[in-house]
Amino acid sequence: MRWLLATTSPHKLAELRAVLGDLAAGWDTIATLDAATAESLVDPVEDADTFEGNAVLKARGYAEQTGRTVVADDSGIEVDAIGGRPGVRSARYSGVRGSRDRVDPANNAKLLDELAGVPLSRRGARYVCVLAVHPAPGSADHAAPGPTTLTVRGELEGRILLPSEAADPARPAAGRGSNGFGYDPLFVLPDGRTAAELEPREKDALSHRGAAARSLLGRLNR
Repeated sequence: MRWLLATTSPHKLAELRAVLGDLAAGWDTIATLDAATAESLVDPVEDADTFEGNAVLKARGYAEQTGRTVVADDSGIEVDAIGGRPGVRSARYSGVRGSRDRVDPANNAKLLDELAGVPLSRRGARYVCVLAVHPAPGSADHAAPGPTTLTVRGELEGRILLPSEAADPARPAAGRGSNGFGYDPLFVLPDGRTAAELEPREKDALSHRGAAARSLLGRLNR
């Protein structure tokens, strides 16, 4: 069977490939939305107010356009002290557009500004990833979940670092660590490291995206 792994983020793609590549031994192919394919597709509008809702919109939209079974992701970070924000707006929290080199620092700076004065004990947060699978239209594939989109959720608990914990307190939005992307340099795990200080394989084993992928494979292989 041929499945389409739908994401426009090279970082998410690398993480999903790393996890699903090991777990999805029974899948013939995990294809991606490469540049050539994406040019002929219309990106589904992500206007739901939950990760589940947006993942379903993407999976269903791409399945209808491509005639393929699609796995789509929606993910982000929820911070307790600010009512679960940024949530589904994690990627566009600051309003800055462009490359990740511009967007990520702006998002991180806004998050730290929002948490100014919030003590360590109230900086709890979690990464959330929802994977949605929508079967190819008319597919009789026994592994597909049927006409209804299947969703699975993975989470990783942690907290947001204090500015004083950054590698350079004069640049707190840079956080700590050079691996990862997005809010990883600000996301402190229970062992005191940030997600950006993990090696890729270690992150795959711990991450919200890895947890969701393993849950998905468990559901499909029942």
